[in-house]
Amino acid sequence: MMNALYTGAAGLLTQHQVLETVAGNLANQNSLGYLAQHSQVVGLLPETVMGQGPSGMVPIGQVITEQAVLSGVNLTPGQVRTTGHYTDLAIMGQGFFVVKTPKGLAYTQDGRFSVNAQGQLVTATGDFVLSSSGQPIDVGLAPFHVSPGGQITQNGQVVATLGLVDLPNQGIKALGNSLYQAPRRLPFTGQVMQGAVNTSNGNMTQETMTMMEAEQTYQSLTTLINEESSRLKTAASLSIIA
Repeated sequence: MMNALYTGAAGLLTQHQVLETVAGNLANQNSLGYLAQHSQVVGLLPETVMGQGPSGMVPIGQVITEQAVLSGVNLTPGQVRTTGHYTDLAIMGQGFFVVKTPKGLAYTQDGRFSVNAQGQLVTATGDFVLSSSGQPIDVGLAPFHVSPGGQITQNGQVVATLGLVDLPNQGIKALGNSLYQAPRRLPFTGQVMQGAVNTSNGNMTQETMTMMEAEQTYQSLTTLINEESSRLKTAASLSIIA
């Protein structure tokens, strides 16, 4: 019956999305501040399957003719790696740095910061790191100290306080380069560690297992579609309505 083809086709599209997510996580395993994406497969639109009974067609069960993948960002903190560079900053626990990008305000855990020619604190891609008041941070060329709460001091004077936020579990959009946007932000609950960076929070073992499961499901669905297509062709040649 055509239901099997619909189910198989929907499943193939779903597993393709899952594999794309896993591929992205594996490719960014060594990207600093990268937050792994996670996928949840859900079924939609159940349809009744009809079969031939003693006195005609009768319902024999239901199948899911469409599936969808709900994607999200894993906010579980990754590991922190010490670098010793005073411009490198890491987040201990939950939280993000606020930065200004060509796409607007964004949030990141990639704390590979440096000082540009104008003496302003910037990200590895040159975006401004913002203060709690939403302004670029001027630090000049002299070394500075950052407290766990994000206060920047230089020569004993307070220069600025880093813009630091937490983000909700839902609605986070990945922009690439370990940058994220969200519909709202929450009070910062983590701590800043100077002279360190956040690594990716991806789990290589888990991602590999998910990839293998998705590939197995993909192969099974391909077999289902091929067998059902052959059955339909045979039925058509015998003038039997499936």
